[in-house]
This record gives sequence, C-alpha cells and structure tokens, in this order.
Amino acid sequence: MDFYVADTHALFWYLTASPRLGANAKNAFDEGAKGNAVIYIPAIVLAELFFLNEKINQPLDFNREFQRLEQSSQFEFVAFEAGDVKDFVRNSVVPEMHDRIIVGVARRLSANCLTCDTKIINSNLVKVVW
Repeated sequence: MDFYVADTHALFWYLTASPRLGANAKNAFDEGAKGNAVIYIPAIVLAELFFLNEKINQPLDFNREFQRLEQSSQFEFVAFEAGDVKDFVRNSVVPEMHDRIIVGVARRLSANCLTCDTKIINSNLVKVVW
C-alpha cells in the first residue's frame, strides 16, 4: 500500500479532471481509487480548496465533494494539531505557512507529497510525486 499527502492544487485538479494534474500524481489518485493507496488530505488543504473554489466561481459543488471525500476509503482527512507547530522550524526552508503544514503532515505520516510546488520540491524534506 502506498501513502500520499495531497496539496491543494493536486486535489483540485484531480477533482476537476484537469490536464494540469501531473501524470504520476494522477496515477497515485488512481491507485487510491483501486484500493492500493491512501491519499491523506490535511485540514489546511480542505480550507484552501474551499477558498480556491470560491475564488474561481465555484466549479465544484464543495459540499458534495467534501461528502464524497469523507465517505471514500481512498481519502483520509488529517487534522491540524497544536504539536504540528513545533515542526515549523524543521520545515523552515518552505516559506509559506500552509505549505509547511502540508510538508509536516507528509513527514509525520512518512507519505509522498502530491505537489508541483517548486518550493516544496526544492526543500528535499519529502519525496514528491508529480
């Protein structure tokens, strides 16, 4: 079984079937759909997904997608915990707070990160799949 943490754009592009989703990231989501992988979704990614969707005129029915994600065995939500803040220093090479949370979750869960964010990729803190 493989384990992945999705960043916001990866999840959004998966949910909208966008060609912008990297081929390897799409394969990871497809693995999950077949029951061969788990895709972790940090709470901050859900929050960013909500605001991204709102910003671009709601191409997703957010409540419906949230329910689908919540009920799927392919996806697991990951809460942000107070102790995660202690990881910010270790992840300081990643400048953006939300991305530090995503990287911290991937490290904590020993999961690959589904992202095309160059700052996360260049940090070498986690293995990236795109």
